[in-house]
Amino acid sequence: MVSFSQMQSSNTRIIEVLPAGLVAVFVGGTSGIGETTMKQLAKNTVEPRIYFVGRSREAATRIVAELHDLNPAGEYHFIQADVSLLHAVDWVCREIQARESVVNLLFLTPGVVLTSQGSDTIESLYYPTAMTYYSRIRFIVNLLPLLQKASHLRRVVTVFGAGKESLLDGDDFPLFPGRYHQAGPLQTTDHGSLSTMMTLALESLALEAPNISFVHSFPGFVKGSSTNSSPKTGGVIRAVFKVVGALPLFEAGERHLFLATSARFPARDGGHSRIPTAGVGLGKGVSVARGTDARDGSGVYSVNFDGESVAFKVQDTLQQLRDRDMVRRVWQHTIKEFTRVTGSAFV
Repeated sequence: MVSFSQMQSSNTRIIEVLPAGLVAVFVGGTSGIGETTMKQLAKNTVEPRIYFVGRSREAATRIVAELHDLNPAGEYHFIQADVSLLHAVDWVCREIQARESVVNLLFLTPGVVLTSQGSDTIESLYYPTAMTYYSRIRFIVNLLPLLQKASHLRRVVTVFGAGKESLLDGDDFPLFPGRYHQAGPLQTTDHGSLSTMMTLALESLALEAPNISFVHSFPGFVKGSSTNSSPKTGGVIRAVFKVVGALPLFEAGERHLFLATSARFPARDGGHSRIPTAGVGLGKGVSVARGTDARDGSGVYSVNFDGESVAFKVQDTLQQLRDRDMVRRVWQHTIKEFTRVTGSAFV
């Protein structure tokens, strides 16, 4: 197990190991875990260029001022957008593509709240799944070429439901538009299905881009974070964390900065944690993480709040899904929806 102090030690070495001018994109960075992780990154890097995407310009004005206080040498750019809409996602990505030739880190937290809003978006996607799945995967697909061009860190982190993966019915994907109109908020089983779709999509992306590492995390119960707001799953999370205590928001930020920068989570292509693109080298007592395929360092990681890979039984479930060709089928469904909504698989 990686201790919090080991994570902090790794984070303090970012400034020594990673070069100046790292480019990071935070989607959902105007509150909660996205905001606190972004601040930790600004504090621990040299001249970072950070883009953060959200709805609230008022919050963004405050955050930009706080980021400048933490690191006056950095560049901080807010992009206002409703990322429940794939057309808006494409517009944001075009803005970033026009300004940057590489991206080192893509950090995704939009729609972590499993909202009670039960309507479809104007693009005929069910709102919670648009926010928690389609939007995130569209960002990854669009920015994948810039991530692949980075000479150092190349990583995607999506904060959602790692460890909650469950079996899927491939003939009735839970993400089809209108699937949950009668259900209201997402139910616990829906959360598991979305988590599974997320992990399988990352595995498909890793086949396309084996030089990028992908981390799907479960944040735990975090004080002051909207992550805890699901009426069905929030109670479960709170019950568990009564034993260990809720995480302070700053600690969640430090933990996720470790997930975003440590060589504990290398890309599959490269094979070890010492190449520059893997991130900050492993400290004493820290080893390479087990991937979703139960192999160390295999490029896609489903991890708990403590940085540990999910239980073997979850990985067994994922293997059953692979055996049923679900990685390909999930991806086909995703691209079909992208094309239906936007007319293209990516921009």
